[in-house]
Amino acid sequence: MTTIKTKLYPEAASRRSRESDAYRIARRAIWEEWISGLTGAILAIFICVHLLFESSILFGREAYDVVAGLLEKTLPLAQPLVIIIMTIFFVHFIWASRKIPGKLRERKRMMELGLSIKKSKRRWTQPKSDVRLRNHFETSLWIWQVRTGMIVLATGAFHLVLVAWNIFSDMGIPGQEPGLSADIAASRVESGLWILYTILMIAAVFHMSIGVYRLSVKWFANTWFGRKAAKVVFYFLLWFFIILGAATVVGLAGPWEGVLL
Repeated sequence: MTTIKTKLYPEAASRRSRESDAYRIARRAIWEEWISGLTGAILAIFICVHLLFESSILFGREAYDVVAGLLEKTLPLAQPLVIIIMTIFFVHFIWASRKIPGKLRERKRMMELGLSIKKSKRRWTQPKSDVRLRNHFETSLWIWQVRTGMIVLATGAFHLVLVAWNIFSDMGIPGQEPGLSADIAASRVESGLWILYTILMIAAVFHMSIGVYRLSVKWFANTWFGRKAAKVVFYFLLWFFIILGAATVVGLAGPWEGVLL
């Protein structure tokens, strides 16, 4: 049955009809979930691989230059990859941002909710609260995903533009050849950008780890890969790449350069 015929609505579509508003809204929501989820998964893989490549500075500047030369000359992936990642980055933001509270009142309410959850106990016994809350893991992750997503948007966009400028031009510096190198990467960190890269690294790793967890729960919750396994992956990704990223920033700054050799 695809239509409902009555005196008031002779051609009204049922909720199961493909021509109904409910069906179109649900179909659009599924497509939006697929787009945001797929682009997020691609970016998560990129962040992990990118941090692993950047950590080559821990083996020395020569190792870093070998990796950079592999990506730019031996396998010319850096040039097209930076354009592809920039495109996916902004597509992911556009589709994922629909979950971010758009109104100032909603954002304020989200902040209040986060503080309430942080102060709440594990049980639903909050004697001095109008709304009884408890420390809910998934809700806390969603709030932090929104927060870190906004940070990644600002700092990540700057980083991508800077890297693209570096790859395709000499950046207006006489004698500098286009492309990545250990000297250029280290000079950025030493010039004071280590603050931006530290903030970006922490926010990106948090956002990526939370995204992987939520995607796993959303699409594989009823399989052998349940919430417990997803939590193990979440904590592993979080702490492994936080430690590796911090070591990489320190390595680019000089103190831990080549520490693994």
